[in-house]
Amino acid sequence: MFGYDQPTAFDLRFRIFGFPVRVHPLFWLIAALLGEPLWRVVGFQYLLVWIACVFFSILLHELGHAFLIRRFGSPSLIVLTGFGGYAQMPYPPDSPWKRMAISLAGAGIQLAFAGLIYASEQKFDWASTSLPTLLTYHFLIWINIYWALFNLLPIYPMDGGQATLQLFRILKLRNPDAAVHTFSIITAGILVLRGVTTLMQVRLAIIDDILPMWLTPSLFMMLFFVMFIVYNYQMLQIAQRRRSYYDDDDSPPWRR
Repeated sequence: MFGYDQPTAFDLRFRIFGFPVRVHPLFWLIAALLGEPLWRVVGFQYLLVWIACVFFSILLHELGHAFLIRRFGSPSLIVLTGFGGYAQMPYPPDSPWKRMAISLAGAGIQLAFAGLIYASEQKFDWASTSLPTLLTYHFLIWINIYWALFNLLPIYPMDGGQATLQLFRILKLRNPDAAVHTFSIITAGILVLRGVTTLMQVRLAIIDDILPMWLTPSLFMMLFFVMFIVYNYQMLQIAQRRRSYYDDDDSPPWRR
């Protein structure tokens, strides 16, 4: 997404369910940094447990995309990078409904897995057998629920933003690309404002009453949202110059 996915000599490569997978070294570093508040509390020795849960969950997420991409007739390969990952789609389906389904499939399979993990723990009480299994349970539940919901935020190029773009195309907006980048800037800006006011212990009634507490970003996540704002602003300038229109709009240019 931000140019940190170029192949290196240190990439981990393997295949799963027929999909080639490449893991960039930055993936492991960012995974460790994201877990810092957790393993600082429970102990550094559980860092590897956290990283393993992140790796499994993000790979599961991308497999959700990849399986549906293959179902719609295109090959796919998975890349895990410092800022998450993606499933490549060389031949996107023409239908915006199918593209929206592909965008939502990653979070969908994560939420389904979290439900399965929760149900199995309720039935067999396996999480309480030891501290490592307890941490594994909580890590998997946290990542596969809250990270999946985070990814569904309507901020491009996250999955929620990709789905929003397809919705704008279904609605046949005149310039769906410009619309989704504008919407992404506004959404990310609201979340940054929420984070700043929370750090300053200032309450904004309109925002605080609407947004759930889990949507209060940390300082690290605020920097992440700022990157989204910059990225979408740059893409907005391109979209406005290109004046991208709905794919099926075959009217002459002078009529658009």
